[in-house]
Amino acid sequence: MEEENSFTNKLNKSSEKMPLYPVGILGFVLVAGYGLYKFKSHKGSTSLYLIQLRLAAQGTTVGIIGIGVLYKIYTESMKPKTY
Repeated sequence: MEEENSFTNKLNKSSEKMPLYPVGILGFVLVAGYGLYKFKSHKGSTSLYLIQLRLAAQGTTVGIIGIGVLYKIYTESMKPKTY
């Protein structure tokens, strides 16, 4: 029972339903990692830096959602139509 609810099993099931799910997680990790790396050398106010980091994360999310929508439109338009 515990193996069915493991993180990797949930991730595999989610990625089968939504192929860009792992890409979204990777995008978040990359933006967060880059933000943490640059945080130690930033100049200026911390609040402004965090706002900019939040906007970068939101932009990444919106971009991945847009790619997912385009992928869905493309795959549905390539299916043969049955009447």
